[in-house]
Amino acid sequence: MKTILFGLLLSAATTFAGPNPFFVFDNGLRGENLKTIDAQLDLVKEIGFDGLSWRTDSPERIKQTLDGAKQRGLKLFVIYANLDLKDGRLVYDPRVKEIIALCKGTDTMIWPNMTSKQFKPSDPAGDEIAVTGLRELADLCEVDGLRIAIYPHANMWVHRVEDALRVVKKVNRKNVGLTFNLCHALLDKAEDRIPALIEEVAPYMFVATINGADSHGGNAIQTLDKGSYAVGIVLKKLNAVGFKGPIGLQCYNIKGDPKTLLTGSMGAWRKLAGGQ
Repeated sequence: MKTILFGLLLSAATTFAGPNPFFVFDNGLRGENLKTIDAQLDLVKEIGFDGLSWRTDSPERIKQTLDGAKQRGLKLFVIYANLDLKDGRLVYDPRVKEIIALCKGTDTMIWPNMTSKQFKPSDPAGDEIAVTGLRELADLCEVDGLRIAIYPHANMWVHRVEDALRVVKKVNRKNVGLTFNLCHALLDKAEDRIPALIEEVAPYMFVATINGADSHGGNAIQTLDKGSYAVGIVLKKLNAVGFKGPIGLQCYNIKGDPKTLLTGSMGAWRKLAGGQ
């Protein structure tokens, strides 16, 4: 029965031309056999991903990841960072500036969530602080040819993709855009609005993320070959709006053997992308 259901869900994507570059979140690269960067990159290559995400880390480890990815014909698409609205300023890890310089010429994007204890989620009262700080960060990135793709995250200050859109429009810089996150849209109970949201943010969208999930309040993060939500709806809409950017596979807190889990997700991706 599950196989039949999954086949029906895949059929919702038969007009998806794809594939966009497909990368795996580094939170899916955890396990006893994946304790080194080389081991993680080897698995990314073996499974067939185009690359991966990373997080704010030491410059040495970022360089190792960049170099190792390049050697394997992979790409480090995005580096996750936290930007915090605090005491009237946008505060972030000082290593971010070093990371930006290291990524010069790679087209790797800075991928920030935005938090605050000063402002509640979605509160536009924090916009002025965010815009000032993001413009400063955008200037740093522009020197090295990098972009910023704001990452909406449920229950953070940028809680919804609509919040990211509001901020991006105010920043008004060509190298500052946003991410559409399927799991966080589902957590925000926006399932029925997803196609409309994608259309609304499309001109500013640099990255999209997907994963298997259940419809209407079920498990929002599963492997891509699981769940009752028809992920093809997202992919067809991304295709319809002409999105050519990278699509990431969210893997947060999925339990099990990484190779088995990622192999299942890659199989589903290939079917969703028309077997290409």
